Amino acid sequence: MHPSFTDHMSTTRMDQFKREAAVMQRANHVKSNSDNTTGSSLTHILWYLFFGLDIPNPGQKQGETHTRQNFQARINATMWMIGCIALGLGLLIGSFINSNFGLLPIVLLSSIILIAVLLPVVTRSASMLSKHAHVPSHR
Repeated sequence: MHPSFTDHMSTTRMDQFKREAAVMQRANHVKSNSDNTTGSSLTHILWYLFFGLDIPNPGQKQGETHTRQNFQARINATMWMIGCIALGLGLLIGSFINSNFGLLPIVLLSSIILIAVLLPVVTRSASMLSKHAHVPSHR
């Protein structure tokens, strides 16, 4: 066989491999995009169900994502998430204290935390109530 014929055959075979690789890359890209959108929509659904957060879609306009309702939804979702994390941590810490020290330290610690959280809330509520009590009604 002539050496140029072997070079021609190897070049032809290399071009064929490149075309197949390009087709496979396109197919993998399309498949990964469809997998990402399915996972993304599943993530959107789970965030909405668990925390009430409506995550904006990539197709939404920029101005639509910065509304008061979306901001309130994000705050509510953040509060839900913090509450769920605090519940889990409280269960872990409480069970640890119970297994090592008994129930009395748990009751004392819970009472201290309750008072520390309740006092500012009651104080603010009382100040807001006193402000609204001085406002004349328009009936």
